[in-house]
Amino acid sequence: MSEYIIRNGHVFDPVQGIRGDKKDIAIKDGKIVDKVGSGARVIDASGKTVMAGAVEIHAHIAGPKVNLGRIYRPEDKLFSCTPTKGLERMGSGASIPTTFKTGYEYAKMGYTTAMEAAMPPLFSRHVHEEIRDTPIIDEGAFPVFGNNWFVLEYLKNQEVENTAAYIAWLLRVTKGYAVKVVNPGGTEAWAWGLNCLSVNDPVPYFDITRLKLSADSSTRTST
Repeated sequence: MSEYIIRNGHVFDPVQGIRGDKKDIAIKDGKIVDKVGSGARVIDASGKTVMAGAVEIHAHIAGPKVNLGRIYRPEDKLFSCTPTKGLERMGSGASIPTTFKTGYEYAKMGYTTAMEAAMPPLFSRHVHEEIRDTPIIDEGAFPVFGNNWFVLEYLKNQEVENTAAYIAWLLRVTKGYAVKVVNPGGTEAWAWGLNCLSVNDPVPYFDITRLKLSADSSTRTST
């Protein structure tokens, strides 16, 4: 059990109509409560703002693409670390910080949660490994489906139920939080030197468009 009390801070809570009132906030086991015991740890927030932590719903902070960026920017970690006294973990990187530094940088900005918005399903273990290594903040990840071959194949054949079952299964096995769809069919089109820039551009080989997919899905759902 852990108990804290944040004293003398200016509290903001729009839901409850609290606008900068000077209040004490009691916390027990990670939840706000009415009161805590006399042995609770006291945090003096005099002159500071106390409010709910921010949530970053779209970030790129874990997974293979982040590490690819680190490979491209070796100087980022070589020249951005300022040694300090005492025993500390590696916390370098300006444009692409380490997982350790990422957690602290988000915390400094007032964030408590950040969602990795593009998790390749085949690299989900790697993504979750980095998520577990990121301190302080909570994290989740969105598996990418916009150019998934099975999704495009099912939709080409108008197998909407199979599409839904496959997506649900992949969300479960990758421990994903939500579906990520970015430039649907566009990456597949790149192999043909093309792209999908509008809802009417067909995806090569699959011969489907974003507009048709939306219409077919709506029709199948309504019936």
